[in-house]
Amino acid sequence: MIKVQILWHRLILYFFFAFQTLYFFTHCKGENFSNACDPQSKAFNQTIFLKFALNDKSVTCGIGPVAGKEITSYSIPSLGITGIISDTNISLVSDTLSSFTPLVAKFTTTGESVSIGNVTQTSEVTSNSFSSNLLYTVTATDGTSQDYTVTLTAPRTYGGLSLVLWFKADSLILSDGANVQTWNDFSGRGNHLTQVTYPSRQPIYRLNQVNGLPALNFAQASLTSMSYSGGTGFSSINSGSFFLVFKMPQTHPATNLLLVGPANGREINIGASPGNELFLWRNGSGLTPPSVNSIPVTAFIAIASVQNTTVSWQEYWNGDLKGNATSNIESYVTGTIGSLSNGNMDGDIAEFFYFDSALSQNEIDKVFCYLRAKYKLIATTRSCGI
Repeated sequence: MIKVQILWHRLILYFFFAFQTLYFFTHCKGENFSNACDPQSKAFNQTIFLKFALNDKSVTCGIGPVAGKEITSYSIPSLGITGIISDTNISLVSDTLSSFTPLVAKFTTTGESVSIGNVTQTSEVTSNSFSSNLLYTVTATDGTSQDYTVTLTAPRTYGGLSLVLWFKADSLILSDGANVQTWNDFSGRGNHLTQVTYPSRQPIYRLNQVNGLPALNFAQASLTSMSYSGGTGFSSINSGSFFLVFKMPQTHPATNLLLVGPANGREINIGASPGNELFLWRNGSGLTPPSVNSIPVTAFIAIASVQNTTVSWQEYWNGDLKGNATSNIESYVTGTIGSLSNGNMDGDIAEFFYFDSALSQNEIDKVFCYLRAKYKLIATTRSCGI
C-alpha cells in the first residue's frame, strides 16, 4: 500500500513538471529574451519559472543561492557562555574562568568550511586555547572567505589574578522598582555589597536601562549606598584599575563612585556638574584629574581609571584613552572595608570591576571589548586586544 502511494506521488510530480514545461515552451515561442532579466518583461517570468521547474540552483538574474561565509552563532558549552556577534567580531565573557585550558566551541555557519590557520574547525569537536584572540576563516562555496575575531574576556585571570570586585546588574532577578539589599560579587572573593542597616538607602533596580539590560539607581536625596566588609584579595597599596558602566543625570552634585579601604583609602569621584571630571582622591585629599574632559551625562558610558604605582594614571571612555597624569599621584591603603557611593551619588550603574593592580593595555582592551559588545557602547577604538 505504501509503495502504491509513493508511485502515485511520483506520477503527480512528473505530470506537473511535464505540463509546466510544455506550457513554457508553447508560450515563450517568439519571445524576445534579450531582456530576460528585466522584471517588467514577460520573458523574466518565464526565465524564473523555468529555473525553478528545472531545479536550477545557479544564480540567475540575481536569484539563487548566495555563497554564505558567516558565523551565525557561537558558544562555549562547557562554560555555559554565548558569544555576542557584532559584524566580524565575536565577544564572550566568563565569570568563572581563572586559568586557560583548551576549550571546545559550538558554532553554526553558512559557509562550506571553517578554519583557524590551516586547521579545520568542527563545531563541538575542535579544541583551542582562548588565552589570546582566535581568527576564524569562513570559506564559501565559491571560494571567497571572511575572517571573524573571537575574544574571550576572562577578568579573573587579569592583573595577576587581582580582580577583587565585580558586580553586574543583570545578575539580579528582581522586579522593576525593587529595592536591592544584597549585590553578589562575581570576582570569586566573596566581597558582596549590602545595605541592610538603612533600607531607605538601598538602590532601586530598574529594567531595560541600557541595551535592554537593567541598572541600579543611586540617589543622593536618599543617601543611597552599599558597602562590603571582611574584604579579601586586596594587597596593592598603590596600583588599581576601576571600570564602571553608568549614567549620570544632567545635573548632579560631586559624586562618589567607589571607596576602597579605610582612612587613606582610594576614593574615585566625579566632579559636580557641569564639570563632570574624573578625580582620584586619597580619602578626601584632592588630586589633579588625568584629563579635563567633561564626562557625558544622560547616556551610559564605560569609564575606567587605571593607576600604575605612583608613576601614571590613565582615564578611558569606552576604551578610548582620554588622559594620562604622571605627577601628584598618591599612595593608597586598601583594606577589608569599602563602599559603592558614600551616599553622595546620583546615577545608574549597570556593571563595575575593581582590580587591585594596574592592568596591561591588552587586558584593558579585552575588558572594554566585552563592555562595548554587551552594552552597545560607541568608541573610536575597536581594539579587543590580542
